[in-house]
Amino acid sequence: MDKLIIDKDLTEPTLKWVLNKKNRDNYLNPVGENEKSHNFSKHEEDFINELGLDYTSIEIIGQIILSHYDLDLETPTNPYFNNRISWHSKGSEEKPNRSDNLKGKIAVRFNVMLQKPKIGGLPTEENEVGLEVRGVQKYGFTPVGGVKNMVLLSIEYHVDEDVAKLKGWMHVDCKPIESSPVWNKDNSYNEDKYYPYITDIPKIDKAKIEVLNKEEEMERINSLIIELYEDGTPPVRVNHIRKILGYAPRE
Repeated sequence: MDKLIIDKDLTEPTLKWVLNKKNRDNYLNPVGENEKSHNFSKHEEDFINELGLDYTSIEIIGQIILSHYDLDLETPTNPYFNNRISWHSKGSEEKPNRSDNLKGKIAVRFNVMLQKPKIGGLPTEENEVGLEVRGVQKYGFTPVGGVKNMVLLSIEYHVDEDVAKLKGWMHVDCKPIESSPVWNKDNSYNEDKYYPYITDIPKIDKAKIEVLNKEEEMERINSLIIELYEDGTPPVRVNHIRKILGYAPRE
């Protein structure tokens, strides 16, 4: 299949937004020291537009991807991932990992390279779409290096198992097995024979739970509370902080 390159007119608004440091600092969530990201779904369309992003252009990109790969245009996104914009600075890397499947639904992620780093990251070119069958195989990327940071728009769908097999994205004999301490997305197993799936209510992966530094967490909460009640805090930022703190957003 030919490479899929998304028109710059569609990708540039999101790239410009992410490259704005104020946007990154205020609205993207830190992941370690070298990455910031935000996941969002169709239900957050109004909020995404309020931030200054163009949700419509992101939605159109998703439709172009589904059409290019001859997938149903109503294919649902993976509810445990949906859409994500991410910024990766020098040193950022992702260790190989899988995504959550449902029984009969395989997690397939499409990464649009909004800005390519000089070193490392994903192998695709700028505005090119990379495909990852993350529900079956493990994927990651090598450490980002150089002056340019990596910026991605990622959309993850739950593709019907039969469709994934028909397209050669997984072995035809691969069967579902319910996630357990032995059969889960982080374990090694024969990918030609099995894929783990979770129920509609995901189980807590205790192996992934990290002990939070309570002092740092309280310091962050106090800082957000101060910003929330400061004069001059923009309404969109106020609602974003209220959401983080678990308050209902203001109308």
